Amino acid sequence: MLTLTKKTDYALIALAYLARRRGGVVSARELATMSRVPLPILTNVLKALAHKGMVVSERGSMGGYALAKPATAINLHELIVTIEGPFQFVQCTLGPEESHRSDCELIPCCPIRTPAHRIHGRLKEFLQGVTLAELVEEHDEPAHSPAVPLREPIHLKHTTVREFAR
Repeated sequence: MLTLTKKTDYALIALAYLARRRGGVVSARELATMSRVPLPILTNVLKALAHKGMVVSERGSMGGYALAKPATAINLHELIVTIEGPFQFVQCTLGPEESHRSDCELIPCCPIRTPAHRIHGRLKEFLQGVTLAELVEEHDEPAHSPAVPLREPIHLKHTTVREFAR
């Protein structure tokens, strides 16, 4: 199963709150209270996001965090890489500069390496195409409300691995 850590969940939640705020700063404490994310973890996540230029922080008693760029300019791939590190579908999809770190002895004879690289590329492309703005607009109810179903169901086309890897 492809799973991201809670830190990525928390980063996405924080960014969604900031995107809905549309200007002004929000303190880490307020974000933690609204989202029910533990403050120490949220603080670390916000620092990582600030380091990568997704949010800006203002110090002082009236300080806090705000988006550093429009929600349309923040994509899921950027967020995942910021929090999780390099995205890879399988171990051998490390970039050329990191391929020496792969300890898979099957690389020279692996029958799925090429399709796995194509799938990796398509997943990366998909994640780069999903923006924070899209995620926020699909659920534009108040941030404190319980889970609200989407207005329209999302219809996903069934795609076989062979089709996806093309």
